[in-house]
Amino acid sequence: MQQPTIAIIGAGASGLGVAKALGEVGLAFEIIEATARFGGNWQPDGPASKMYEAVHLISSKRNTQFADFPMPEHYPDYPRHTQVFDYLTQLAEHCQLQQHTRFNTRVTHMDKTADGWLLSFDDGRQARYEAVVVCNGLLGTPKVPQYPGTFSGQALHASAYRSSAQFRGKRVLVVGGGNSGCDIAVDAAQTASLALHSTRRGYHYMPKFIDGQPTQEWLMDQAPKFADEDEYWAHVERSFKFAGYDGRDYGLPAPDHGIRECHPILNSQILYYIGHGDVQAKPDISHFDGQQVHFCDASVATIDLIVWATGYGIDLPFLPLQTFDWQRDFDSLFLRMLPAEHDDLVFVGYLNTPSGIGNLANMTGRFVAAYLQARALRSPAWHTVQQIKRQPQLLDLGQQRFMQTQRHAHEVDLWKFIRAVNFLTARLQPSPPLARSA
Repeated sequence: MQQPTIAIIGAGASGLGVAKALGEVGLAFEIIEATARFGGNWQPDGPASKMYEAVHLISSKRNTQFADFPMPEHYPDYPRHTQVFDYLTQLAEHCQLQQHTRFNTRVTHMDKTADGWLLSFDDGRQARYEAVVVCNGLLGTPKVPQYPGTFSGQALHASAYRSSAQFRGKRVLVVGGGNSGCDIAVDAAQTASLALHSTRRGYHYMPKFIDGQPTQEWLMDQAPKFADEDEYWAHVERSFKFAGYDGRDYGLPAPDHGIRECHPILNSQILYYIGHGDVQAKPDISHFDGQQVHFCDASVATIDLIVWATGYGIDLPFLPLQTFDWQRDFDSLFLRMLPAEHDDLVFVGYLNTPSGIGNLANMTGRFVAAYLQARALRSPAWHTVQQIKRQPQLLDLGQQRFMQTQRHAHEVDLWKFIRAVNFLTARLQPSPPLARSA
């Protein structure tokens, strides 16, 4: 049987995880990377980078590293973004992925053919593949909300923000309550002449350390102590309040959702700076009038610079919408990976979980490897997956647990996702050959 040739679009953490897994089972693959380096968004500079000077991991080292390729011992619990980039580069070198990669090559078009896919590149070349794994990530097109009126000051999206030096001496408004918004508001507190932080609702805040541990690790260690999930989360909320991380104690609005219904905000400094008056919390924007920003509580502020930490939209311009409508149908992907109408197209990295990337990348990479092996064999398990993936609503990944907002559009329950992926991977993997009797 001829080994399939598989294209992996994108050499960020998800793409590296897929390539690593395919290499481990001996499948032939090629990574197509638009930039000159591995690392995707973690590149410290260049066209793919979303990094700013103060970025550190939100998930801890232990929960982010690939378990079979640990981060260096000297790395802190929350490594700096440059350390994460170095780590991903080392992972790629360890797996010898350079020899399988087309760098500085952007996919401009994907054509479905009778025996796979024809990919066109920006240098005019083309190549055929039996299957394609798309891994260019959720951070595609920056999103900026629209409000009545016109703002006449400077504005930039978080994707273009690089350091707190951009704030020096300016009256700054950071818009967005996610992890990036809180990080950037903390930066503004230290250099701006005025720092405001606008959010649409109240949030649950988590410290990055509690009881001497990175918070994610503490959460995992606490969970087995409670038979009831409600009791566990009540304990978590009590612990965070006692540690000083209840936003209501700083004059912020009460959350309109439960702590388990949202992607966690881990930040040990935002409430500190609000409590000291160095960041002023504001509600949503009402409208603009020149440099005057009017808020929904009727307050007004004169602002020099707005930073929109308001998220991203998926961007797959090389994939025709008539082939797969990625602007509309991502919610229909089985396991957030498999489209119903194509058995040779896989999407990896288009979900959010309260977890680091390493073990997720290992797990999803092994699933992709098992799926493509089973496809090559046309195994009974592969045929079963083709049937059930046309009914994604039958698979409960816990999406309904989360708030129905743009920020949570790709959220899944971590443990339900792990159980489903590992279950199917085990059934798709080829059975080992029976040992010959002596």
